[in-house]
Amino acid sequence: TAEPQPTPRLEMTTVDLQPGKAMEFEAALGADSSKLKGETLWYRMVAGGPLPRYLRLRPMPNVAAMLGEKSERLVPETVNPLISRTAVEILSLRPTMSYNLPTGK
Repeated sequence: TAEPQPTPRLEMTTVDLQPGKAMEFEAALGADSSKLKGETLWYRMVAGGPLPRYLRLRPMPNVAAMLGEKSERLVPETVNPLISRTAVEILSLRPTMSYNLPTGK
């Protein structure tokens, strides 16, 4: 469904590429996808902001799990020259700020 699994924490990585490098970047991601552990979702921005831009979402149970994933690289090493900027953010669920959130039992 391309929707992240429900989790209290989500690692969101924004990757801005050099102009004209999107196809090469996507090919490298596709070739490297079999090595990924757990759920990793990639999205390509199609409107607004600098292009080409990609978002990577990885649900994690807690911050310690995110920090412990040092063995898994952000992107395949071969695409580093294609990247102009990268930012990593940790998003936390705030149930009191969520609309129509199912109650836990």
